[in-house]
Amino acid sequence: MPLPSPERIRTVAVVGHSHDGKTTLCEALLHTAGATPRMGSTDHGTSILDHEPEEQRRSMSIAAAVAHLDWEGHRVNLIDVPGFQDFAGELAAALTAADAVVLVVGAGGSVPVGAELAWDMVAARHLPTLVVVNKMDKENAAYEATVDALREAFGRKPIAVAVPIGSSAMFTGYVDLVNDSAHAFGSGGTARDADLPEAMSQEVERAHAALVDAAAETDDALIEKYLGGGELTDDEVRGALHTAALRGTLVPIVCAAAADERGAGLVLDSIVRYLPGPSEQVHHGHSPDGEQVEIACDPGGPLVAHVFKTTVDSFGKVSYFKVLRGTMRADTHPYDVQQGLEERFAQLARPMGKALVNATEVGAGDIGAVTKLAHARTGDALGVRGEVLTLPAMDIPVPSYSAAITARTKGDEDKIMSSLARLAEEDPAFSIDRDPVTGEVMVHGLGDVHLDVSLERIKRKYGVDALLAAPRIAYRETISGTARVAHKHKKQSGGAGLYGDCTIEVEPLPRGGGFVWEDKIFGGAIPHQFRPSVEKGVRQTMEQGAVSGNLIVDVKVRLVDGSTHAVDGKDIAFQIAGAMAMREAVQKANPVLLEPIMHVHAVVPERFMGDVMGLFNGKRGRVAGMNPLGDGRAEVSAQVPQAEMHSFPSELRALTQGRGRYTMTPARYEEVPAHVAQAIIAAHSKEHATASA
Repeated sequence: MPLPSPERIRTVAVVGHSHDGKTTLCEALLHTAGATPRMGSTDHGTSILDHEPEEQRRSMSIAAAVAHLDWEGHRVNLIDVPGFQDFAGELAAALTAADAVVLVVGAGGSVPVGAELAWDMVAARHLPTLVVVNKMDKENAAYEATVDALREAFGRKPIAVAVPIGSSAMFTGYVDLVNDSAHAFGSGGTARDADLPEAMSQEVERAHAALVDAAAETDDALIEKYLGGGELTDDEVRGALHTAALRGTLVPIVCAAAADERGAGLVLDSIVRYLPGPSEQVHHGHSPDGEQVEIACDPGGPLVAHVFKTTVDSFGKVSYFKVLRGTMRADTHPYDVQQGLEERFAQLARPMGKALVNATEVGAGDIGAVTKLAHARTGDALGVRGEVLTLPAMDIPVPSYSAAITARTKGDEDKIMSSLARLAEEDPAFSIDRDPVTGEVMVHGLGDVHLDVSLERIKRKYGVDALLAAPRIAYRETISGTARVAHKHKKQSGGAGLYGDCTIEVEPLPRGGGFVWEDKIFGGAIPHQFRPSVEKGVRQTMEQGAVSGNLIVDVKVRLVDGSTHAVDGKDIAFQIAGAMAMREAVQKANPVLLEPIMHVHAVVPERFMGDVMGLFNGKRGRVAGMNPLGDGRAEVSAQVPQAEMHSFPSELRALTQGRGRYTMTPARYEEVPAHVAQAIIAAHSKEHATASA
């Protein structure tokens, strides 16, 4: 097929709840259109889209996959998106490349949480949507109940444009409500004309009237004609539905049983008829001087492309892009706007799952892939030097789950950092850093499954075996009383010895006071050159801690006395004396532990608000407020110790059936309750004793 014009391209993200059949539907569409020689199966590990070993082992998608097909003179790009909420970053990235969305919902009579999450993100981006009620072949499939549930969940926008003939094992065809024509399923996703079952005539008549009413209301001329007694033509109804889908005022609904391709042709027809092409969407960029510029979908214009996905393995990097303007050709040297560098690539292709189909050019509105770009990252804009435009940043969900990561094998520390950096390049919702206080390498993602899968990937791709653990909490030590301590360090082992003697006083400072050092020695009890040595030793203990191995804060230390030796007085001796005096002084001055407290804001369905408040209370948290949001959800704010938050994401998910979301930011430090502090100190003492043995 020659390079398709933008009006004949459809790029859709296929989204929905995990295990509702998104990947199976994509496989059915590809096979029905003749793009693949046989239909792949997720159950048998033959899917061209779920091709990663982690996907096959878990029987679910974990990364967005791209494939293309040709149908009725149109190029259709499919972006198969994971449904599990831990991989919402893949959904966000896919939506930046899609011109429209196919939302897949199982015919179970309800709207699952994954579909709700996808709908929220789709609605926020104002993307036209087609709903496919899938799994009509399953026992107890309920199409009408599912349509009603969609309307209740998403408002009155969803409207059926087809109804099934039968269900479960008797799902034999469908009725196109635009022209009331019945179709019986054949082989390979096809359908033939059939007679309308007599028992369905009244149902079809009501559904047809509702569809025509909804279509007429989208256009003043149509509603005037309709109210005047005129009949809308089939083309007028379909055109109105296309316009309404583009505006977001209607969401067409069709039916399918993707496992054996029933309804695949109907879905493809609906994508082409009702969903818009790239030339109907408006994209904006910014010129170097900050001016907003509309990007026309013109294959002949200067190149503007957006990298929306990156894969990296031991063989190299593949960058997936959407061309917004211009044409990417095999001899193009695209300019990376973010990196400020001209790029070269090895291969230009159209993606077909894991495979790359060689291409000589990829035009405006289409999806392509290039290999071995040296600098480009996910989210970068590619263009032409001298005519560059920056594109809006990708709206990737903020990581909400963190863990410390270590190499299982000593000596792999450097290797693990490089492999994690590559993984972060692939997955924009995954990030790494090093905790500046504890020194641990931290990985951040959208949930425990997200991080578990990340570990599997670096082991398979880069041969690094790693472990995850709860992060160490950056406790602080301080004092609530005062103390005066003298410590003499004296060592004689033949020849010159060591001698250092100091007396210090400690007292608490207000929270946030830090550390104050005062030299209150009068005269020469300690020579001036050794007084900084005492301070250095004190600061060493401040960093190492006196009771739990954590940083000491909010303390004033006064050097008030001491002595020296004319020969054995040494810098190191006074450092040791200062360190030991500080340790003993803190232990005598009623030491207390401080822990980080976090501001937590959870958005949950109102019916779970009481349960979430109980969850906070069980974590030593204090509920600070409740705020109904007016859409059946409420925000619960609380202040919770960070030590109690590691398991919170999975607990919130279980408690709210996956519908809860939260954000967390640091608040302040507070004193640890005595019984908790004792356990922390005892654990440190045991660890210290084991290390010293």
